[in-house]
Amino acid sequence: MSKLLFVSLLAVASSANALANAAKVDSQEQLLGIWAMTPLNNGIANVVEFKADGKSDLHPFNCAEPGDREVEVSDYRLSEDGQTIHITSPYQSFDLQVLAFNAKTMELGMEIEGHKLSFSYVKGDKIEPLCALYR
Repeated sequence: MSKLLFVSLLAVASSANALANAAKVDSQEQLLGIWAMTPLNNGIANVVEFKADGKSDLHPFNCAEPGDREVEVSDYRLSEDGQTIHITSPYQSFDLQVLAFNAKTMELGMEIEGHKLSFSYVKGDKIEPLCALYR
């Protein structure tokens, strides 16, 4: 029985370690490319493209209210520890916390007025919202 308990604890510890390691981006190069956000309850399903020059293009989409919207260009910077993405635009500056990251998916979080928000993204190859996932 103690051997089973040891194996179970070892599995939990290694899972926790893997999650902790996944909560950062090792380099800006890993962040580069197109990331489509899974739709929020209100239909927002933005797509962001992180570019090598430190610029990001946010393509706003709303699955509940389709229409043309202007692309928002911002500067971004990955923190040295890879756990925060700092976004600066002419209108605002904010930080996104890296909650989980791998080559195909990422989860980012931020706090607004005491509310914790999280955003899930899927890496893609074109600017296209994931509206098929909207309920």
